[in-house]
Amino acid sequence: MLDKLPGKRISLPDQFTGVVTVESVEDIDGTILMRVQTSAGETRDAILERSQVEELLTQQEAIADTLVDADSFFLFMESIRIKTAFEYDPHFAVSLSGVRPLPHQLEAVYERILPQVRLRFLLADDPGAGKTIMAGLLLKELKLRHAIDRILILTPAPLTIQWQDELKSKFAETFEIVNSGLVKQQLAGNPWERFRQCITSIDFAKRDDIMPGILQVDWDLTIIDEAHKCSAKTQGDDLRRTGRYRLAEELSQNSDRLLLLTATPHQGDVDQFHNFLRLLDPDLFISNEVNPEVLKLKDSPWFLRRIKEELRDFQGQKLFKERHARTVPFELTIPEQSLYDEVTRYINKYLGKTKGRKKAVVALARTVLQRRLASSLNAISSSRQRRQKRFRDLLEELRELTPGEQQQRL
Repeated sequence: MLDKLPGKRISLPDQFTGVVTVESVEDIDGTILMRVQTSAGETRDAILERSQVEELLTQQEAIADTLVDADSFFLFMESIRIKTAFEYDPHFAVSLSGVRPLPHQLEAVYERILPQVRLRFLLADDPGAGKTIMAGLLLKELKLRHAIDRILILTPAPLTIQWQDELKSKFAETFEIVNSGLVKQQLAGNPWERFRQCITSIDFAKRDDIMPGILQVDWDLTIIDEAHKCSAKTQGDDLRRTGRYRLAEELSQNSDRLLLLTATPHQGDVDQFHNFLRLLDPDLFISNEVNPEVLKLKDSPWFLRRIKEELRDFQGQKLFKERHARTVPFELTIPEQSLYDEVTRYINKYLGKTKGRKKAVVALARTVLQRRLASSLNAISSSRQRRQKRFRDLLEELRELTPGEQQQRL
């Protein structure tokens, strides 16, 4: 009797609003434990008495014997047509979305990424190319082809709402932002199994108490935005992984499909770039010497990068105006020059006596302060006030410590 329920759409008005789909049924000493999926894609449990289940089956049989009216049958056939439309319309997701994609976006999604048998791809176009749009088109197309169900998107914390808004407004895809507040409200079970389409901060996801729950789910598609922040460095025979890299590495093995998004894939460190590529395929990118043939921009099955100057619209016109950089000399007034010199002397006096790696930090501090000074008096004044506050806070902290603790703190 119970084996007739899985896959059925039933109504449980006393437990759920709307119709739910039965995923599994288990008889526990006469009590029926039923796992269902709501219309929002959430997986829930329902507990029923055997008599209630028998009544449900009777209702199902009665519905099966009922003739369907012409309008309902038309809607059913229309739904079947939409489900198979991608076989006849190569850009079906574009037709259903609220965007007008540009040529380079269509090329990336339909010519480079979708044809991959094993989707592991690094999309590294310049800022402004619309990588979010391309990711949305990809996941929409894969969903229309019934290739994916569970989707995880990792982004920097400030971008989670932006991703959620764009996917909802442009692609009619509802994603749940999973954060610490939502996890705390989950009294039992794994919150990552509750929602089939999740967006979360990569720094939240990498936490030791959060990562295991994420890895318990078999994700069909994982998208990592600003993926270059998942970095690792080789030191001798050891690979020093950051928390973000460990998370990305585990998800790469745990996900059927992986899409990495970044505008800065190579940050001048060959070793770090090689370890970054290993997220796509650790068996392929096993050597520190990355074969340039693998990364040909025109035909690489793993990598695509276009700079702004290459992007065109359908009329062949450049999308971005040409940039012409030139240095405009100017002279500081006597008070401005005096202040500039005093700030430089201050940095050299209090930060200049350093060696090794700290010299680079001092050089960066000098550049930042001089830039702020050149920007405006308010900018350098704000920097000075923040620095004074940090020193005051440090002094207050030191006063409460013993001499030995003070030395350790400094």
